[in-house]
Amino acid sequence: MAIYEIKKLIRIKGKHYNDYMPCGLNIKERLWWWLVPGVIIKVKWPKGKIVVDHNDPRWFDCGGAVWVEFESTDPNDHYRPWMEANVGKQKLDWDWGFVGNDVNENCLTIKVRQSKAKYATMIVLNWT
Repeated sequence: MAIYEIKKLIRIKGKHYNDYMPCGLNIKERLWWWLVPGVIIKVKWPKGKIVVDHNDPRWFDCGGAVWVEFESTDPNDHYRPWMEANVGKQKLDWDWGFVGNDVNENCLTIKVRQSKAKYATMIVLNWT
């Protein structure tokens, strides 16, 4: 099946697929965003301090410190541990990406599988 044929199949209520599809995905990830039913939410981009210990690859020795605290704006540091523990595995039960103007609006788009949609409200309330 050609790309233009797939694009024709994936029109939802007159919207173009780029209106809700993150950029930079391979074909498997695109099909997940297109075909898996779920809830799409937007949350603010994370920022804040995180604490890492000597098991983390970002840890550096500060004269015998047990842990190091530093600023991070990576969603994997702030959101992913909670999502993995409560919602399920990334790319199976949930995924995130940049959609449209997310970078300028300082937000992140998350899609949660329909069977885990009860967590979407909690995610929005906690992270917006």
